[in-house]
Amino acid sequence: MSEAVEKNVWEIISETLQKNGIDVYPPGIKVGECKKEYVVLKQDGSTQVGSLSSEQDYYMFMLYVPRNKYSFLSTYEFQVKKVLDEKLYPMLMPTGQKMGDYYDDNYKAHMRAFLYRNNRRNKHL
Repeated sequence: MSEAVEKNVWEIISETLQKNGIDVYPPGIKVGECKKEYVVLKQDGSTQVGSLSSEQDYYMFMLYVPRNKYSFLSTYEFQVKKVLDEKLYPMLMPTGQKMGDYYDDNYKAHMRAFLYRNNRRNKHL
């Protein structure tokens, strides 16, 4: 008898982006010079919502584009957010938090990061 294993939110996000043509990696996996745009996705902590029995988990999306494609960064952000908003809302919602652009010389890439959140019931409260 085989039991179905429930996918976690990180896996659902990753698979949804990949099915829509966006390369996704967990932190620490992608190495070397950036030749093509991609997303590094990480779970970025959680917080309890007031005295309610729910929590918010945060997911950081770090977008990388090659050093000579900085002008494509905003377009790429729009493409990624469009998939998130059309395919994963209301499971995943934007927080409005976005970090400033950063050039990472180790990867020869421009990086932009933003945060989304997932609400879930805390079963221990």
